[in-house]
Amino acid sequence: MIRFPLSLYPLVLSLLTLTSSFLLFQVQPVISKFILPWFGGSPSVWTTCMLFFQIVLFLGYAYAHLLGKLPRKAQAVLHASLLLASLVLLPITPEESWKPIGSDEPRARILMLLMMTVGLPYFVLSSTSPLVQVWFTRSAEGANPWRLYALSNIGSLVALLSFPFFFEPRWDVVWLSKAWSGLFVFGILLCLLALWMDFERGGRDQQVHPSIKSTADDHPGLSSRLLWMVLPAMASVVLLAATNHVCQDVAVIPFMWVVPLSLYLVTFIICFEHERWYARFPALWAVPALVVLFVTCTWEQLSIESWWPDELDLMPNYLFQLGWAFGAMFLACMICHGELTRLKPSPKHLTSFYLHMSGGGALGGLFVSLLAPRLFKRHSEWPGILIAVFLLACAVLLLLSWRVKSRAAKSALVAMVGLVGTAGAHLMSQLGWKSTEGKIVMLRNFYGTLAVTEWNPDDPASHSRELSNGGIIHGQQNFAPQYRAEPASYYGHETGIGKAFDSLKSRPDAVQVGIVGMGAGTAACYARSGDRYRFYDINPDVPPVAQKYFTYLPDLEKRGAKLEIVISDARLALEREESQQFDLLLLDAFSGDSVPVHLLTREAFEIYRRHMKPDGIIAVHVTNSYLRLAPLMVKTAAEVGYKTRRITTESDGGHHDSTDYVLFTNNETFLSATEDVLPDEHELKKESKVNARVWTDKRHDLFQILMMDLE
Repeated sequence: MIRFPLSLYPLVLSLLTLTSSFLLFQVQPVISKFILPWFGGSPSVWTTCMLFFQIVLFLGYAYAHLLGKLPRKAQAVLHASLLLASLVLLPITPEESWKPIGSDEPRARILMLLMMTVGLPYFVLSSTSPLVQVWFTRSAEGANPWRLYALSNIGSLVALLSFPFFFEPRWDVVWLSKAWSGLFVFGILLCLLALWMDFERGGRDQQVHPSIKSTADDHPGLSSRLLWMVLPAMASVVLLAATNHVCQDVAVIPFMWVVPLSLYLVTFIICFEHERWYARFPALWAVPALVVLFVTCTWEQLSIESWWPDELDLMPNYLFQLGWAFGAMFLACMICHGELTRLKPSPKHLTSFYLHMSGGGALGGLFVSLLAPRLFKRHSEWPGILIAVFLLACAVLLLLSWRVKSRAAKSALVAMVGLVGTAGAHLMSQLGWKSTEGKIVMLRNFYGTLAVTEWNPDDPASHSRELSNGGIIHGQQNFAPQYRAEPASYYGHETGIGKAFDSLKSRPDAVQVGIVGMGAGTAACYARSGDRYRFYDINPDVPPVAQKYFTYLPDLEKRGAKLEIVISDARLALEREESQQFDLLLLDAFSGDSVPVHLLTREAFEIYRRHMKPDGIIAVHVTNSYLRLAPLMVKTAAEVGYKTRRITTESDGGHHDSTDYVLFTNNETFLSATEDVLPDEHELKKESKVNARVWTDKRHDLFQILMMDLE
């Protein structure tokens, strides 16, 4: 039998650890980006993917734990068979047959797609890290396996950070999925080598060296095992809630996924590399810091205009919003993972520890992905988990204070921590949730949160309602008789879409209009008798809300126009439909301020063009707080054979909001009757630096557009 030099074994295991952890976390943004367009570009697509990865990670750790109970030969045969079987699913490119065909709740379909595409490869990778640490422990006397865990997190961190900054800008997702599959084959070969090296040394099983001392009781009790799950569950909720929070109002792109996940891994690396890096110091400054970060995260919903100086803006651009949110997330995860490291068992309980820890992470994912949307009408898990971690930090400080030998000092410290904790928790609970005053309906589902706010219901002259998705207004209506049928917010006559609609009035025949994104249905104000207005909306809750709480759609039908509603992702629906021969197609499907990228690719506009009349107009609503989409849309129009008009408007302080529309058309009459209305010179100077390539389904770099806001 071949016997490998013992000196090579740690090197092989270290290389295997880095390779498997890199693959484990590189596949997450690759496959998620691949399927994101199929399910509407919602932030919930990522959290559902994360739920899958957490569950399979738990199953992989459970497998590693149970595998260790078998004889060495059985372990080798079973695991080698599983490694070879995982190669059958390569390459990990999802079949288009998995695209949704109806309006069913998509979570189950996403989970099944991931299981059939990457399930077994991800399961094998999930089991690798604990198995490698077991092999390392029983082959190297006195070795500390916990540093291998820190090494695996370093590999994971490299995988995550390299994706948005190196891989994504250079290659499309099809190439990336094939490249990942090739590296996975190398990882399998490396794992088979390590397995063989462990097996051929099977007659020399090593006991754990006495120098490896436990940091907890050698036989962990029920309370320790419970904390092994609760603390990772809290950290998992923090991670996913923070990701949802920023994706909802900025953008659903891999950058917004990998940054919080990377910070999450950094806290693992810091805490597990050595206990000295935590030493409970974060708990000392977490108490005041979490309160400060919490206030800044909720800054935009505070009513402080009367006393806060105008020149002191805590949110000058999106990076500050990300910084405050991710800062709070990092600190909260440090507390959870730091306390977790203090409960590490001896290496002989290593797989059990990982099993409990991964189970806690999966429970956190289940809570955010499945339970929270059913329990809360808003994204309440974000402020809620920050308050919970704040109370955990206070509990740690109370424990430290209780250990002070001086009775007087102990009493003073306990009283002070109790007072600060009570006051801080009260303040955070008051600031954490927007007021529900005036909210007559609040809904939440896979696609986000909806709320209808009503003002002055008893005053007919000023009675109005507003529909919001997250923190962004998606339509409003003034019910005063003179304003009830007037297009408000983003749809007024002076806006780009208003000019497009008004250009249709001179046509003697009925017009065909398609609208992607219903909102409150404000665009229906422009409908005339005989016109056909076909609305597409992926969120099944939107049409009932628009029809019940606003009169735009009922009034359209009263005027004799035809109303059609399609509950589906608009692009998928238009792919399947015969040409609709639209005179006008409005793209207005933002969720919060985030952008459904799949609706703005070159392939998407080729689909839209098939549904347009030769002189039709495609109006793209690009108003956004963080992204400069207009230059990109002008480039896209040229590539698919359209001329453009860009029309921007400023808010009038009441009836109309600031808007930015890019109109695609070859209608020379419309082009002659309108002219570009551009933003100010400062904005145009920034936009002139745009060098982003036209987006395609396989390759799009939204991060480049996002960064332009900082120039």
